[in-house]
Amino acid sequence: MDQHDFIASIFEAAGGEPVDALVPAGYTGKRADILFRSDGIIAEIKSLTSDRRNDPKVGEKLGEMLARDPAGPVIFGEVTIGLHDLPGHLAESALREVGDRVRKEVSSAGKQIEATRTILDMPEAYGLLVFVSPPDRIGHQSIAWLVNDIVRQSADRCKLDGLLVMETALGLGDPEGINANSFSSVWSISGRPLHEDFGNYLGKAWEQMTSQPARTAEVGTFTRLGSAE
Repeated sequence: MDQHDFIASIFEAAGGEPVDALVPAGYTGKRADILFRSDGIIAEIKSLTSDRRNDPKVGEKLGEMLARDPAGPVIFGEVTIGLHDLPGHLAESALREVGDRVRKEVSSAGKQIEATRTILDMPEAYGLLVFVSPPDRIGHQSIAWLVNDIVRQSADRCKLDGLLVMETALGLGDPEGINANSFSSVWSISGRPLHEDFGNYLGKAWEQMTSQPARTAEVGTFTRLGSAE
């Protein structure tokens, strides 16, 4: 079981139905992953298992970008630079480069959710994009900024209503993953509110399936608790 399937199983334990079981027989088109029928939520789960920050080609592009900009840092040798250490315009450019995978997944998810609304005749269903990743990938706030930036530039902006970012070491086949904290955060895209009980359903299912307690925390405290950002 990979992280995508792991999170799908959590969603089903929280009351979700796999869309594969709901589409008409013979349907081969695009579809999302999970329907929460009573809450009118269609969720598409995307797994970010690769880390573009460690891709040498991406690193080279980032280095060239920083070197060209007068506001960029002067770098000698190999160093680690956080997004928050850069001027705003450079941080945005760097994030767009690192987040190319996110851009592709957002476009794909929008199409899958819209197709599912049509095939299930639920045109007003809330479209929830779910990003799950191992620790030390792109952080919650960066993914949220990227997704909103992508949606603002997209003609398909109406297809997504909310974003759920989940960061966990579980679902990777590592038995030690249970000892690391997991994190989730919800971000608005369209301004439509996510059903207020959704977090409670998900939290209870998470506790039942993982034995990790579900607790509320501010995103700003995530790094202190071990999150990527």
